Amino acid sequence: MLEIGLPLLGLLGLVIVVGVPYLLVSHARLKARVAVLEASHASRKAPGRTEAKNVEEIANPAPSGKDEENAVEPWDGASRAALQSPATTSVQSTTETVSSDMPSPNISIANQEAQPQETPRAFVFQEDTYRKLNQWLRENWVLTAGAASLALAGVFMVQYGAEHGLLTPFWRVMAALGFGTALIAGGEVIRRRFGDDVEGSVQYLPSALAGAGLIALFSGIISARAMYGLLDPGSTFAALCLVSILAMILGWFYGPLLSALGLIGATAAPFLVGGQSDSPWLFYYYFALIAMVGLAVDTVKRWAWVSVLALFATISANLLLFLTDAGGLHFLIATLLIAGAAIVIPERSLTPHHSGSSLLDMRRLVNGTQKFPEFTTRLSAAVTGAASASAMLVVLDAGKPEEVYLGIATLMILLIATMIWMRQAPALFDHALLPGLAILAVPVIEAISFGPLFREFLAGAQRPPETSAPSTVWILTTIGGFGSLLAFFRMQQVEGASNAGDNTPVFWALAAAVYAPTMMLVLEFLWQPAAVTTAYPWALAVIAMAALMTLLAERTARGRDIEQRALRVALFAIAALTLIALAFFLLLAKSALTLALAVMVLLTVLIDRKFDLPALGLFAQVGSAVITYRLVIDPGVPWATDFELVEQSWVPNSPISQVLMAYIGTLTLMIGAWYFARDIRPKVALILESTLATISAVFISVMIVRVISGPGGGSHPDIGLMATVWAASMVNQLYRMQSSGRFSLYVRGGLAAIYGLASLFLLIALFGDANPLISSYELVSGPPILDSLAAAFLPLSCIFAVAAWKVAHFGHRVRATFTAASSFLIAWYTALEIRRLWRGNDLTVPGITDPELYTYTLALLVTSIAILTVAFWRRSNLLRKFALGGVVLTIAKVFLIDMSGLSGLIRVFSFMGLGLVLIGLAWINRIMKAQWNKGKPATD
Repeated sequence: MLEIGLPLLGLLGLVIVVGVPYLLVSHARLKARVAVLEASHASRKAPGRTEAKNVEEIANPAPSGKDEENAVEPWDGASRAALQSPATTSVQSTTETVSSDMPSPNISIANQEAQPQETPRAFVFQEDTYRKLNQWLRENWVLTAGAASLALAGVFMVQYGAEHGLLTPFWRVMAALGFGTALIAGGEVIRRRFGDDVEGSVQYLPSALAGAGLIALFSGIISARAMYGLLDPGSTFAALCLVSILAMILGWFYGPLLSALGLIGATAAPFLVGGQSDSPWLFYYYFALIAMVGLAVDTVKRWAWVSVLALFATISANLLLFLTDAGGLHFLIATLLIAGAAIVIPERSLTPHHSGSSLLDMRRLVNGTQKFPEFTTRLSAAVTGAASASAMLVVLDAGKPEEVYLGIATLMILLIATMIWMRQAPALFDHALLPGLAILAVPVIEAISFGPLFREFLAGAQRPPETSAPSTVWILTTIGGFGSLLAFFRMQQVEGASNAGDNTPVFWALAAAVYAPTMMLVLEFLWQPAAVTTAYPWALAVIAMAALMTLLAERTARGRDIEQRALRVALFAIAALTLIALAFFLLLAKSALTLALAVMVLLTVLIDRKFDLPALGLFAQVGSAVITYRLVIDPGVPWATDFELVEQSWVPNSPISQVLMAYIGTLTLMIGAWYFARDIRPKVALILESTLATISAVFISVMIVRVISGPGGGSHPDIGLMATVWAASMVNQLYRMQSSGRFSLYVRGGLAAIYGLASLFLLIALFGDANPLISSYELVSGPPILDSLAAAFLPLSCIFAVAAWKVAHFGHRVRATFTAASSFLIAWYTALEIRRLWRGNDLTVPGITDPELYTYTLALLVTSIAILTVAFWRRSNLLRKFALGGVVLTIAKVFLIDMSGLSGLIRVFSFMGLGLVLIGLAWINRIMKAQWNKGKPATD
């Protein structure tokens, strides 16, 4: 006990020896200044040059060079105050640096009152700052190295004594403390006589000595605990607090070198001392003390870079300590203490009142320039982000569920602080996004990485009967609801206030309406709580959250602020409807769920029509997308068209009644929604109309498969008919694009592209595996002409022909493409019908018979005559050229292919007939040209 108490008594003696003289001297100086000011006020004379000189002489009895006019530099001087060069720095007097609010004697009181109280900006990380720092280091590197050597001497003094056993542990520690005290005393003597920042041989020497002395004191106390165990944790922390207070006071009187040297050295001291400690958590709070000292020095000095250095060094040291398994609880507590100090100390207020621009305001340009937040705002954002990142690091490193809860609790403390504690600081409103988003990320990370909290929850599925399920999802759901309530509280707090930027009631309403539903959606899709808790309790929790959103909507509707009230009410209504839809999803069957979603879309449109809530249109659009997804993809077409083998017979997997209810019922409800929305919400009506077109096409395709195809599907008639359905849907969208606005144009164009791709894939299948010409399984059925080939190709050809006729607003090339597609399909159908006429239902039989070959020639000739007739009727040179092209093709076929198989009188009469037909066509062509030359010019 004696060994524990002696160091503490020695430290208290050190404080008395150093502190009492300082207090006496500073008190005497303060009395002298007050006396001069009272005399000046009594004589009612303006403080002149002589009075200012007298005050300086009283405050600094020793010659100290020329003083600065303003000892306390503003935040915007940080870029030029960081380790200034000798040519631009001067001494700061003792009393002038004690408080930044105390007026200088050579400035009138009236002028002091007229000065703006607004904190200017400070930009620490600038190119000019680094340039001046490098210049200072080049000029003073010897002094820096000397200060570092003195600091290390105090550290090595303890280590050397321990290694060689020269002194007992107590006296080793006392030697380090005495060495540090001597260095501080020597620096103070030099400073009092010559100053600290003056030019000359002692420039920065007091800071170097005092900074090394502080490092030696910290090292001595740390070694007393970590190496020798002379102090218990409480005594160690008390001693470190006393040295920290001493460092803070010295920082107010000395130049920037002391702050830089002291912060860096004090942070590095525990790593340099070494040793093993049974309470490493103590160093977390030691680093928090160092951060507070740096912030306290900077709140007076206003250098800005000192705050940045203090926070960066101490947070980094805490991180290194955490990575050595020093414990997560104290790591997070110390991080929260540092974050709170970084918010409170620079503003000198226990309640944040940061004003000005926020970080989100940086994305805006005001008069062509970007708005930057104040330095204290940026500092607050940095520590809030660091604290949130620290909590997430604990979550990622967690090996037990309790450690994950520890990270979540830290994030909740940050969320409450940013929502409640910072409510009077408009510049800090966006800080709540950091812990809020981090909390939502925790269940995502746990599910993806199979973390301990997620594993514990899944283990609940194997729990014994009659035992309760894990409470994990209930805790996370409660956190989500609490976050929404906090955001709602902030929305009410900013109602009626004149808020510039994003700190508006709509911002907080959006946060409140999104937060809890997002948490529940994350849990549903990644955790699937129904598998552990069963569906009904989880659905009941979802409904309860929907009731909360409804209550918030009602409270918002009765609020005193009418600005954008409808939008805010609509946001909460959308959240409630989304959660109700999720409850339906949990409880209802596939077809019933789709119908429930369609009912909700219809009700949303009716609510919007009744209460004029345009934002509800967003829910209608999202609901339409979800309904389309369910009727097309999941469960969609596979659910409606699959067959299963039951007792050696194929039966549909889903009864036809359920399929009809799902599709026809949904279409009916969506038609009603479109009808009520078409007058008041054109964009919503457009989305609903597109949904109707898509679902109708899918429904027709499903019925084609159910009625025509049967089990397995994939035959050429049903594939051709499905391609017809999707091609018709594409043509419908293309045709309606000619009278669409910009938004409608994009929507219809996207749908046309999707429908076109579906048609293309079906055409590839039709001419691939389902092609009756190459697949022996594709047998032609039905009577000639009106058979399965006609069902596969003629309707699709008609759709392309209609497109070539009606879709004229895209230009000539698009119409020509549709015309070519339609003509090709008719020609392909004709060729397959001719082959079936001569070869039967199996078109894959090898070879071509002579009658089949001659029939192709006759068909080509008849087609050419028909095209020529149409060309004469429409006075079209283009069609006439196509007809002549067909004639040329016919001649080439006859002479190159048909002639080899002909002989005798058949060859004679065949060529005789061909010649007469060709002569007739030439005669008709001349008559056409003569007639056209007499009339109007022919069209191309």
